[in-house]
Amino acid sequence: MFRLTVNLWTRLPAIRNHRVAAYSKHTAAVQDKVKPASDTEDIWIKRRPLPKTTSIEYTIPEDPYLLAQKFTQVVANGKPDDAVAIVMQSKTRSQSTAVWNLVIREYAKNGRLSRALRAHTEMRKRGFEATNTTYTELLKACALSDSDKSTAMAENLYKQLTNKLEPTIINFNTLLTVYLRKHDLTTLLDRFNNLPANGSMAPELATFTIVFSAFRREIFRKLQELKQVGVEEKDSESQVFGKKRRLALIATNIRSVYEAMLDLWKVFVNDAERRLQCSDTKALELDAHMVKIILKTCLAIYHKNRALGRKGLQVIETAYGMDETLDTDQPGRSKVPLAARLCSQDSAHSSVLDNEVIELAFALCARDNQPIKALRFWSSLERHFAAELEPLKQQHKQALDEFRSKASKWVTKNKVSFT
Repeated sequence: MFRLTVNLWTRLPAIRNHRVAAYSKHTAAVQDKVKPASDTEDIWIKRRPLPKTTSIEYTIPEDPYLLAQKFTQVVANGKPDDAVAIVMQSKTRSQSTAVWNLVIREYAKNGRLSRALRAHTEMRKRGFEATNTTYTELLKACALSDSDKSTAMAENLYKQLTNKLEPTIINFNTLLTVYLRKHDLTTLLDRFNNLPANGSMAPELATFTIVFSAFRREIFRKLQELKQVGVEEKDSESQVFGKKRRLALIATNIRSVYEAMLDLWKVFVNDAERRLQCSDTKALELDAHMVKIILKTCLAIYHKNRALGRKGLQVIETAYGMDETLDTDQPGRSKVPLAARLCSQDSAHSSVLDNEVIELAFALCARDNQPIKALRFWSSLERHFAAELEPLKQQHKQALDEFRSKASKWVTKNKVSFT
């Protein structure tokens, strides 16, 4: 199991056996709040009727495959209500689970939870059983809905899924997305904690990315709150004292969440290394998107706390490497970075590295006055990601020249060699 235990205000012990520090304060209250809901009045959402008439006359296909094609075509023409009405007018034998999944998906992508739930009801009335895909789309509708009951409904739907089918990691990731969009970090981590370390329900790249995104949202929300409190006018001495205390509490909370995020990175790295050694669980992947989430957070934190923000350099070194030498003729002195090892020999590295990752890494090195680390990072990229780096070189020529100039001055001043 993956255990994230971060207190809201107090930093707890970090990693032990793949366990990271997560929100533990108020756990009992949160568990009472998010008990698996039943289909009761407190989470009842009115199922709005689906359209049954079209704006123009259409031919109604009598084959499920052709009906699905017709639905997709009419939606592409900007007439989603007509597309649903065509399905409603069709005979049951012309329909299928796949057709109804398309209907639910159309409503889900716009957060129209009421209509998505009604489509699910109409689907069951016609004798079509929901699949894992059906529940994934319904959970997406909950995530994108602005209803205050959408989280409880998502819990109810996931309970139905577990009672009827075997959930997949995709279903679980979609449930986590609900908590992400509703800013419910505590429950998200509680769910993540219960994932097994092995098997089909072990966390994948998307799972970790969702949790990292939740950490980042919480940190940025708290940073904004810190900024707002900092500019509040102080009218009396008592308000000044209260303001300072509040600022201290927010800063402590930011620190605990940020350190938990870094601990999660360590968990990801350790789990990725472990899976490379065993074959019973699918290997983890690493992509630029997840790295950018972490590095953007590190840069934001750097403004408030240099010691914490510069830990992003360790993330860069683990993911992409920092050559021990800038002499590319000595490959034996360069450790293969995680990103390169997680990519199979037959797969491209294009999703692992992009221009923004390099810009963020350079920005962090520049802010921490680390020109040599920037050059060693670049040297590692040239060694392990040469094909992907080639079209990007010209864009970073100026930054590299500046780093080389600063590095040379530092070397001259300290009378040492960095190669």
